[in-house]
Amino acid sequence: MAEVQIVGSRVSPFVEKVVAAAEYKKIPFDLRDVKSPGELAKLSPVTGKMPIVIFGDVMVYDSTFILREFEELAPDPPLLASDPQVAAAQRQLEDWSDESLYWHLMALRWSTENEARTVEQLAVFAPRALRPLAGPILRRMIGRSTKVQGLGRLPYPVLLREVGERLDDLVLLLAQRSFFYASRPSVADFALFGQFKAGCSGPTPDFEQLVSERPTLTDWMKRVEDAARG
Repeated sequence: MAEVQIVGSRVSPFVEKVVAAAEYKKIPFDLRDVKSPGELAKLSPVTGKMPIVIFGDVMVYDSTFILREFEELAPDPPLLASDPQVAAAQRQLEDWSDESLYWHLMALRWSTENEARTVEQLAVFAPRALRPLAGPILRRMIGRSTKVQGLGRLPYPVLLREVGERLDDLVLLLAQRSFFYASRPSVADFALFGQFKAGCSGPTPDFEQLVSERPTLTDWMKRVEDAARG
């Protein structure tokens, strides 16, 4: 039996983030998929979000805090640089990935151009009898959040340009290094990797195209994946 249980679907960028970090640290884990919104609500009644990671009798709900628990459980290899200034930059980039890039990708997912594919991807989590109603329910529960946040109100070409410019920023930040700010992956790399992995394998082909046009980022993704697999 694995020491750690990761609960959540890999359609979530935050589940991808946590899985990659656990693999990198060689932490044995079981990955338990969430079968329905009701199951998720029972496991995560406060936030209703995934992943949930179970450490023995303790549940941790936020990917940032989960990675901190991983550091306590398996300090080597570390997820932050030993230099405090570099570590601060890595934490800042992790936060930007989780709180800003995430919403850029959510806006892409719930745009008119991609909404049907997004609903199709997520409808499998609804009870079979309710799947015909999944579209309206998901649009109301999740899709409208991008409008409230603001990015979902942008015309699609403008949104694509904004995403492309943010990817260009990441190319500049990466520069000639193998990973962000360092020679080995950190919380920043795993946070970004989760967003990229979910974005490139989901209902947003335009995001996948934007990434593919930037070899610096595709090469970096491969390095993170290789580091996680060991």
